[in-house]
Amino acid sequence: MGLSYETRLDMIVMHAWETWTKNGLGMDKDQWTETTKTVQDKANNAYHDGITDTAWLAETLKSLNA
Repeated sequence: MGLSYETRLDMIVMHAWETWTKNGLGMDKDQWTETTKTVQDKANNAYHDGITDTAWLAETLKSLNA
């Protein structure tokens, strides 16, 4: 049995956030929170049935202009 949507989403968000923000370099707590929300929204919007994790991450990063 595969991973749940929530588990996959968490992994995509983590990897996309680390890439997009350079692992939060120089961010304060508010920036950290806001960028995390942005990445979660972009990842949710990039998802569609049957998408692989690799494609999902790529689409999320593309939508972030990363």
